[in-house]
Amino acid sequence: MEIGSRTEPMTGEFRSRVQQWKRRKLDSLRYDCRCAYTLKSDLEPRVAKITASFGKSEPMIKSGRIMKICIAFLLCASFFSSGFAQESKDVQALIQKLEDRDKQARIIAIKTVKLLGVEAKAAIPALTLLLKDSDTDLRENAAEALGKMGVEARVASPALTEALKDSNDRVRSNAAFALGQIGVEARSAAPALGELLKDQSAWARGNAAFALGKIGEAKPYLPSLIELLKDQQENVRKDAAEAVGRAGADARAAVPALALLLHDNSAQVRRYTAEALGRIGPDAKPVLPELVASLRDKEFAVRTHSAYALSKIGVEPKAAIPVWIELLKDSSEHLRSYAADALGAMGPDARAAAPALIEALKDQDRFVRVGASKGLIKIGAEAGTIVPALIETLKDNEPLVRASAATALGALGAEAKAALPALTELQKDQATVVKLAADGAVSKIHSSGSAARSR
Repeated sequence: MEIGSRTEPMTGEFRSRVQQWKRRKLDSLRYDCRCAYTLKSDLEPRVAKITASFGKSEPMIKSGRIMKICIAFLLCASFFSSGFAQESKDVQALIQKLEDRDKQARIIAIKTVKLLGVEAKAAIPALTLLLKDSDTDLRENAAEALGKMGVEARVASPALTEALKDSNDRVRSNAAFALGQIGVEARSAAPALGELLKDQSAWARGNAAFALGKIGEAKPYLPSLIELLKDQQENVRKDAAEAVGRAGADARAAVPALALLLHDNSAQVRRYTAEALGRIGPDAKPVLPELVASLRDKEFAVRTHSAYALSKIGVEPKAAIPVWIELLKDSSEHLRSYAADALGAMGPDARAAAPALIEALKDQDRFVRVGASKGLIKIGAEAGTIVPALIETLKDNEPLVRASAATALGALGAEAKAALPALTELQKDQATVVKLAADGAVSKIHSSGSAARSR
């Protein structure tokens, strides 16, 4: 049941407080969005300089893009997590409403607590008391609100464990989920969660499986969890697969059942199944053919976790090279980049992939092009084949790609002397990271040539 679905009016005083909070939130969001935009605009032109000063240009630039996105997201996300809880008196007002005689006032207060999450952690004791309320709606929503508190709700673990026996299935389900969100500090709830795996409610069974995985207690309940992999309900199969995976190599007995789930109708089930097989590791080798087939799954998340699983399980080079080469043509740039990196990690065993990696130097995604440059060096591709392609890559529009190509040429030493004119020109590049890479490459080529002549 959704909180706040009823239309009974709020009290005048509380309505006024909520409206004031909303106005503060809106003003805060507008300000934060301006800050995020300004920060992004200010950082973007200086990323190369900043990263060069750390001496680790490519990883820093790659993570720099993520960093800026995360900063902007976090600033905007404060719309949901700050404001009303900035003043302790507002949280105290909420707590008072949680104790109000009027049910609807308490429902509204719980809804607000859920929006605030850990910012309203002072309400945890009041929410814990509501788990024993005679009203089903209040118990259900209190358990859900505690689930928003994460580990901060650990003090409520005993009450939540008791709520696993509630007569209402939604209360049991929400209590199980909340225990999972608390994590390892709720381990004492494992026996009760194990019992809940047999519940009549699909959501209760699924959340019990989820919680056992999150609190680190899936191993003792593997037989029941493996049985749930065959459950008729999608959410149960998904949560059971995730929990089984968290048992790691100890869940090797689940491999046959997981292999079947790679063909499940639900993309979510297939995704968590692939991840579980990766967590099990080398003991999941019997399922390699199915995982390779999953690399062609229509869902990006399934393909990604199948690739992850293959890398964790381990594939013989002869069988793996065609798989990664095919992934270099995937519609997802993330998977193409992953494939380039995987081929490079195989070293000389993947020399047959050189033509595919040379082609990947023209990929539309810059990180794929960077991975291809690195991969060509790692696999030990013949200099005569790759030097012309890398020289052409020195003209790339992206500084990161130019720098990577220069670094690759430098790694070839004297074999890349044909690239010296282009590299010398690149030493005048406006991007600091590119200039540094070009300087290093020119120095390595010259020193390698001198060493060869002295022998």
